[in-house]
Amino acid sequence: MPSSNPATEINKALDALPIHLPHVPETKAELKADVEVAAAKSFAGLRSLAAGGFGGICAVIVGHPFDLVKVRLQTAEAGVYKGAIDVVTKSVAKDGLARGLYAGVSAPLVGVTPMCKSSPPPQCVRNPLGTR
Repeated sequence: MPSSNPATEINKALDALPIHLPHVPETKAELKADVEVAAAKSFAGLRSLAAGGFGGICAVIVGHPFDLVKVRLQTAEAGVYKGAIDVVTKSVAKDGLARGLYAGVSAPLVGVTPMCKSSPPPQCVRNPLGTR
């Protein structure tokens, strides 16, 4: 004799299988709870993207001047700069503070948000839901 609820029959069949398959909601309350969990995970993903993007932007803003000085020291002809402080003083004197220390920062800023979300360093991101 068949059960009155097809979802109950499906869940019994799923429970009998040796592998774990998702549960089929039987009531509206169960379905509503599943929707709330999905919405919470979606919101957590959005928060993770925003937090990772903001953290990445801060890292680029702080680290870019150091990288710029390093690259200018590496690529300059011998004798152009005496050291890192000389690179900073000459760059700021020639191009101003913003352009002198942040030349070429737009490309790393554009690329850092998707990069931080797609493969975050484990020490930088905490996941409150315990999912990946």
